[in-house]
Amino acid sequence: MSDVSTTTEPTFLIHQATHMFLADAIHFQVIQMNKSAFIWVGKAEGKLGDMSVAVPPFGTQTNASATTIINKGVSEHGRNLARRLAAKYKQQFYISFDLSSPDDMLFVFVEKKLTELLKNVL
Repeated sequence: MSDVSTTTEPTFLIHQATHMFLADAIHFQVIQMNKSAFIWVGKAEGKLGDMSVAVPPFGTQTNASATTIINKGVSEHGRNLARRLAAKYKQQFYISFDLSSPDDMLFVFVEKKLTELLKNVL
């Protein structure tokens, strides 16, 4: 037997940004892990809101699988975004939104800013 052991240290990289949407500050936090990422988007209260998770397609699958873990409303924005990100980046994504407004323009803004942030960090 070999006494050689390989140890992998866990790595968590935290990236944060704040962008203004009309008069509201929207905060973004991405916690980058090994082949996965946790994304939180919300307002100043800093609460955990709706939460979804998606895994990239594997085997013969062509679509990423996603589910909602915490649902405080009827919006599927988080789950759909998690699915698209998992398919694009080929890694697992957890996404939590704490956005009190169901405004579609806000979600378009959030997705655009999040895409820009992820382009720089992943």
